[in-house]
Amino acid sequence: MKRFFLLFVAAFLLHSCARLGSPIGGPKDSLAPKFLSSNIDTTRINVPRDIKELRIDFDEYITLKDINKNLSISPPIGNIKKIIPSSIANKFLLIQWTDTLQANTTYNFNFGNAIADNNEGNILKYFNFAFSTGDKIDDLYISGEIKDALSTKKSTGENKMVVGLFQVKDTMNYRQKPYYITKVDDDGYYELNYLSPGKYKIVAFEDENGNSVYDPGKEKIGFQKDPIDFSKTISVLDLIIYPSKK
Repeated sequence: MKRFFLLFVAAFLLHSCARLGSPIGGPKDSLAPKFLSSNIDTTRINVPRDIKELRIDFDEYITLKDINKNLSISPPIGNIKKIIPSSIANKFLLIQWTDTLQANTTYNFNFGNAIADNNEGNILKYFNFAFSTGDKIDDLYISGEIKDALSTKKSTGENKMVVGLFQVKDTMNYRQKPYYITKVDDDGYYELNYLSPGKYKIVAFEDENGNSVYDPGKEKIGFQKDPIDFSKTISVLDLIIYPSKK
């Protein structure tokens, strides 16, 4: 009888321990990472021109997906030397460069769909971070749709279209990166933010090799013949692209 009682107690304890040790599943995380702070003052104006990095902190661990394809910096900053995280998840994003920034200029870092949380892969869509080396952040924007002149159906592959603005000058070099640039989404929609007033030529092209530069004879292109005298926000400006002439 005593032996039976001891076996009963042992079985009860093992069952209780098994129940206590069993993991209890919670709701699946469906939220994208949240921006917390950055190394740049919250006003984001009068940023020193000799600053060499941008650090952005989030509320959870993040990874970067295809950062070189997704990230657009306008105006361009040359000599980017490091982007973190690269292969290991982190709670902050860090971009370092060696160039000196332009005076009285608003810079916009458009991350597209590059930022995702490490656990579930929830994407922080179209995240932008802007700051100015002057006393104000430029806030003009332009948006619209890009349409393929020869396409009769929506593409199911990766959209490699970009839209850029070139400053109108006496000599213009379309083989350089546009002063402002953005990706076109899968529905053909584009939006350029934090623009400064001025005259620009707008160009849309198929950035097949991801270098943010139009390659004649290889990539589709569309543009508006006349320059844009940009003094106020333009909500809709559609462009049609055509195959490049070889």
